[in-house]
Amino acid sequence: MTILRRPEKPVTSALPRTLSSHLVGVLRTKIITGAYSPGEPLREQDIEAEFGSSRGPVRESLRMLLQGGLVEYAERRGFRVRSYTVEDVEHLYDLRASLEGLVIGSLSGRAIDRLLVDLRESNQRMAACFDTNDLDGYFAENQVFHDRIIQESGNRPISEVMVYVNEVSMPVRYRLLRKTLLSRRSLDYHERILGHLAKGDIAAARHETEEHILCNKDVAAQLYAA
Repeated sequence: MTILRRPEKPVTSALPRTLSSHLVGVLRTKIITGAYSPGEPLREQDIEAEFGSSRGPVRESLRMLLQGGLVEYAERRGFRVRSYTVEDVEHLYDLRASLEGLVIGSLSGRAIDRLLVDLRESNQRMAACFDTNDLDGYFAENQVFHDRIIQESGNRPISEVMVYVNEVSMPVRYRLLRKTLLSRRSLDYHERILGHLAKGDIAAARHETEEHILCNKDVAAQLYAA
């Protein structure tokens, strides 16, 4: 599953010119964290100059980001960072609530002992990021937690859709986290999910998941109201 990676070291002119996947990772991080703003043009020549890469890897990386949903393309305008309207944000959160609720529901009847161990370990790492004020690590580990649940669900169609929806929503969720700064809200939410799953109460875990996502919807949408 795709998550926000830790910030990479500054790219120099020594960047291997054939590693378009490396360039994708760097550009992706800049888009998610807001270093590239929504709607900002992504000109191939500017990226070449910034990263010391040739035209081929730059073009391929932009196409890969387009496929993942973080970049848009229009004739005569070229590539741009995906922009979001208030309605886009609201729809994304509604969709995530429905899909993640279905993912939790898919755990019914499955042996989840190993999942519970992994989720507890993930939450411990997330707590460590909170204690050190590591925003990017906190954000990344939050996605690890949810990706692990998706993996365990065994629901391939939903998992495939979730990959795209999560990727498109990454910049919105990062902006929300940065706006509210680090808080224990997600950690406490994870603990409640773990409690429900440990008791085998899938319905309560599903409700908790849907409620948490929808509670964030209005706050996230307000960040794009301007």
